[in-house]
Amino acid sequence: MDKTRIKKTIIPLTIVMLFLLVTYFGNQLYAETFGNPGVDYSYIFKDFNESVPFVSWHIYPYIIAYPFWFFSFLYIGYRSEKNMYIISTVAVVAFIICGIWYFFWQSDVEAWRTTSGLFIDGNYLTPRTDLNFTESIVMWIYQSAGPRNALPSMHTISSWVAILGVRLDKNMPKLPKSIIYVIAIIIIIATQTLKQHYIIDLIVGVFLTEAIFWVVIKLKWYKYIGKILKKINVKFNLKQKED
Repeated sequence: MDKTRIKKTIIPLTIVMLFLLVTYFGNQLYAETFGNPGVDYSYIFKDFNESVPFVSWHIYPYIIAYPFWFFSFLYIGYRSEKNMYIISTVAVVAFIICGIWYFFWQSDVEAWRTTSGLFIDGNYLTPRTDLNFTESIVMWIYQSAGPRNALPSMHTISSWVAILGVRLDKNMPKLPKSIIYVIAIIIIIATQTLKQHYIIDLIVGVFLTEAIFWVVIKLKWYKYIGKILKKINVKFNLKQKED
């Protein structure tokens, strides 16, 4: 394993994760502080939403999302510096758009969560007291991240960015490629079956990420971002100037 190639991923990965955390939790805090419940988009594809079952054990692939994104990014960046700059640019642009959208047009899935059966009489303020271990983890997720920032789904966006990284790397070995694809898709499905998102949140997340990817490739934005990241890496001795 080449440590130099790993070092090159540290700054881009840190920047992407900072944008993700600030966008998501910053807007959650803002919504809670100022009492902005947002809009319930359950009426879009309502029949589909109502047909989605609650599957509590899907919380397990859902809670590994952050380490999954971390190691997927690390692996993609380790294999290709160019691909790392592409997915970094896509992710940052997507998170900026999400941050602006959440700030001005907040969404809400509180009513959706109450259909999980984890609350007494469907009252969001009264969780059941007889939850099993798996259901308790779901409740912990519900309580640690409010029912905001739903449209578009950042879990979907981040997982789709990992898929884009796989698609860019034509020579990636089949095993890691399959693992990234499978886990990413399962996480995306879990956003529905855990009552964390409506289907419109998923659809917009995928289409937004694909649209940004097309623009980033077409206009070569990743080259500009890459130059900036390279300079930062050189400054912190994470990359040789002549690389």
